[in-house]
Amino acid sequence: MYEYQSAYHRLRVTDNNGVRLLQFERNRQSTMLLEDPFETTIEYVGYLHLTLAVKPDAQRTLAIGLGGGSLVKRMWRDYPEMRIDAVELDAEVVAIAREFFALPDDERITVTVADGRDFLLMTPYTYDIIVVDAFNDDHVPRPLMTEEFCRECRDCMTPGGVIAYNVIGAVYGPHSKPFRSLHRTASNVWRNVWVFPLDMAEDKRDSTRNIVMLASDAELTEDELLERIASRVDGLVTVPGFERFGEDLYRGAVRSGDVPLLTDEKRR
Repeated sequence: MYEYQSAYHRLRVTDNNGVRLLQFERNRQSTMLLEDPFETTIEYVGYLHLTLAVKPDAQRTLAIGLGGGSLVKRMWRDYPEMRIDAVELDAEVVAIAREFFALPDDERITVTVADGRDFLLMTPYTYDIIVVDAFNDDHVPRPLMTEEFCRECRDCMTPGGVIAYNVIGAVYGPHSKPFRSLHRTASNVWRNVWVFPLDMAEDKRDSTRNIVMLASDAELTEDELLERIASRVDGLVTVPGFERFGEDLYRGAVRSGDVPLLTDEKRR
């Protein structure tokens, strides 16, 4: 129903069986149920609400990467005291989110067309939640994964704030090194790092999948985090199946000895 070649992506919007789909190149980026614009068929989006289990009193969220706006509009609806800033590199993606994916036009949502890292350096706000859900093809751009970037995020976070990454990878095995480098890097910045690989079946533990990683300096134990998830953060979170997301918490060690810290490349 819509196609456009922006400066960054070949964008395509299609409808099929009651679901609207946004694709970047050939990759599924966002979906929306036509009968309920606040629902999506993409599972990992719900896991980003795990940030509320770390910071239940969150008042301001920064989303780096907008896509169809699935996270932004759901947070806007479900947490009426929250303000959400979203930064998106591609102006056409913002237009698509508004025209085709029912992104609300409301004073609690501010969308800025900019590079996410540049935005962090100029924003006057501090954030309770930062979500990094930005992709170049099938990987997060390196500048959004380095130790320097993580420290810039930490400087823009309130005490006890939390950052969430959505990445595609594996926690161990032949395809795990990019994720393990990110985990090592985040662990060098924050006291706590929690890893949620989605649907990690026993016989496919080294295969690639969406992994939601949380990092925070919050005084919060693993058991306390799991209790909050099981209670839906005392009923605050309405995402379907949220009370079971704790079952995906990865409790094993994440090897780091054979992977590098991610740092900014020296500018010439």
